[in-house]
Amino acid sequence: MVVACPAGGGGRLLRVLNLGWSQLVPYAAGLQLQEALYGARRAGGAPDTLVLLQHSPVYTIGKRGRDSDFRVPVEELRARGIEIHHAPRGGEVTFHGPRQLVAYPVVDVRDAKLGARAFVEALEDSIVDTVAAFGISARGRVAGATGVWVGERKIAAIGVKLSHGVSSHGLALNVDTDLSAFGDIIPCGIADKDVTSIAAELAAGRAASPSANGLATSLLGLEREAAGGMGLRGAPVLGGHVHAREHVLCVGDAARMYEDAAAAFVRSFASRLRYGRVEAVDVGGAGALDVHVAQLLRSSQPSSDAAS
Repeated sequence: MVVACPAGGGGRLLRVLNLGWSQLVPYAAGLQLQEALYGARRAGGAPDTLVLLQHSPVYTIGKRGRDSDFRVPVEELRARGIEIHHAPRGGEVTFHGPRQLVAYPVVDVRDAKLGARAFVEALEDSIVDTVAAFGISARGRVAGATGVWVGERKIAAIGVKLSHGVSSHGLALNVDTDLSAFGDIIPCGIADKDVTSIAAELAAGRAASPSANGLATSLLGLEREAAGGMGLRGAPVLGGHVHAREHVLCVGDAARMYEDAAAAFVRSFASRLRYGRVEAVDVGGAGALDVHVAQLLRSSQPSSDAAS
């Protein structure tokens, strides 16, 4: 589905690849998808793409991460079923898991006429816009503390990679995330600050009225009820299984909250990077994801004419 974006942008296309409802995506699979998208974008075989997903529980270690960022032995974490991966991105150690909105923009920042710092600030601003839709006042652009903050509590982490002008990796916004998972690490290398989520801020009564640009308004010129056509509405829990809370995909009120956050983020990101069109693609289960990655890998290969 392709819709017009009122932000303008001379017809530049943003494709939104939504995996957030159909599955918990293992970190390695998400990394493979990003690498395929990156290769296709560099080769001109794919447009700018924004990937939305929820990861299965994982701690990722960025380029500045250290063993001392873990408060418990990593063997104990692995015994709990939590994966640990080194990530080729900036930053230190963070957690990804269910009910957390992860967004990976694979974007040619030169086409967007942005430098590296301006691109990170655009991500921060889009998150600020997103949580404002829930009545939460947040700020980015904090010196020495990349990410988005609600008071002294971090609600979103950002860690990007830029190579040959194309971005990968991105951000994680805590929607209704199990915040206890952050207690086993020093999140983003900051030991004296708390982590929060949209749900935690609402439960604590710290939110004001929702922003006029938020939940009650349209998404990219569409009424909110039409967001389902963009693949931003609910899908069932993978396999229909019910697990312990920390392993459950969004259901019920959490599902609506995740849906609203995803829609608000797409709207702000598309506007701030001035895309003229947004195309939503809803990828199904893990098998469909494998097929999509294979297609991307083919599109990243030079044609025989180009190679000759």
